[in-house]
Parts: sequence; structure tokens; C-alpha cells
Amino acid sequence: MGVVCVEQHRTAIAAAVAAGARRVLYTSQMGAGAASHFQACRDHAATEEILRGCGVPFTALRNGFYAASATRFLDHALETGEILLPADGPVAWTTHADLAEATAAVLADEGRFEGPTPPLTASRALTFDDIAALASEVTGRRFTRSTATEAAFRDQLVAQGVPAHYADQFLGIFAAARAGEFATADPALAELLGREPVGMREVLGEALGEAPGEHPSDG
Repeated sequence: MGVVCVEQHRTAIAAAVAAGARRVLYTSQMGAGAASHFQACRDHAATEEILRGCGVPFTALRNGFYAASATRFLDHALETGEILLPADGPVAWTTHADLAEATAAVLADEGRFEGPTPPLTASRALTFDDIAALASEVTGRRFTRSTATEAAFRDQLVAQGVPAHYADQFLGIFAAARAGEFATADPALAELLGREPVGMREVLGEALGEAPGEHPSDG
């Protein structure tokens, strides 16, 4: 990520324009901004600036943070019952399937959004304390949330083979969450889908091998 990523985006956008594209759709992210704590969001902001000057209309799909990422954070917890991560903040975790369906709706209704969309998110933002509680409910097992220091978490990532610069960027997710960059729960995705987006209770029920149950007010 960073300069190389943005330059690759610039090349792709220029190629689309040269090929005669009427509109460019770009999968951006909620929280995109030049001052974001998360490198990917800074890259998205830089790419959106390139799109503003590319000479054709564009839509930047500001996707909610992917729910699949939240479930990957639970891999070790499935063995220990402990969700050990750096301090976080609320995140509007959103499924790939819902975002794909919304993208299709935008493609079918060209011009519906000019420039960046509102955040395309699930209806509720959750912390990992909330996720621990939901995981306990859907499995009948006890999950607890513990806070790791950033230094210890970074060392753990590096020990697992993650390059140091990627580990540093990974920590940016938690810093951005603490700053509220992923906390917005916007109705735009529900309006595109014509229904409520899938919540984390259902995601966790599927990921952890349990039925989600009938709790429409949760996650």
C-alpha cells in the first residue's frame, strides 16, 4: 500500500478513460481521508482525488469494513475463548455479499451516485466487546475480550511471519477505529438492497458453526 498502490490505481484509471469508459466505479472504503490513521484509507482518498481529475464521471463505493475481517480475528479465540487484540472502537462491519449486491444495483442505475457514496454499512457499529458477547450467545461458549498492547500485538504478528511494515499498517486499523473512523452506520446500503443488511449475529453464527437465531434487533 502507499505510493505504489496509488500509482497503480492512477494507471488503471487512465487506461479506463483511454478505453472510452463512460463512468469509473471504484471500491473505496468508509473512513477514506488524507488524515486517516489507516494507510489504506489514505490510499483510497488519494485515488478519489485522481478520479476527480480524470475527466469522466465516477462513483467511489465507500464500503463498510468487511465482516470477514472480524471473523478472522476470532481464529485463535476459537481455541482459547479469549479475543486478545489492541484497544479498538466501534466498526460498522459489513458483508462482502451485501456490498456486491449494492455494487450491482449502482451499476444498473448509472449516475445514482456522483463521486463518493455515503458509507455503505450494516445498521450497527460494534466493538470487539460486542462481538465477544454475540459470539458467546450464538455458540453457548464463553468468549472474553482482552486488550493487548500494540507493541506485543505487533511482535506477535511479526513472529507469525507478517512483514514489519504490514504489521505497522495493520495496527492502523485499531487506531482508526478508536478515532471513530469506522463508526458510522448509514442507511444508504439498506436503501440500495431494499432490506436490512446482514448483521454480525448472522455472520458469527455462520462463521462459528451455529445457527444465528431469531434476534433481529442485534448486530
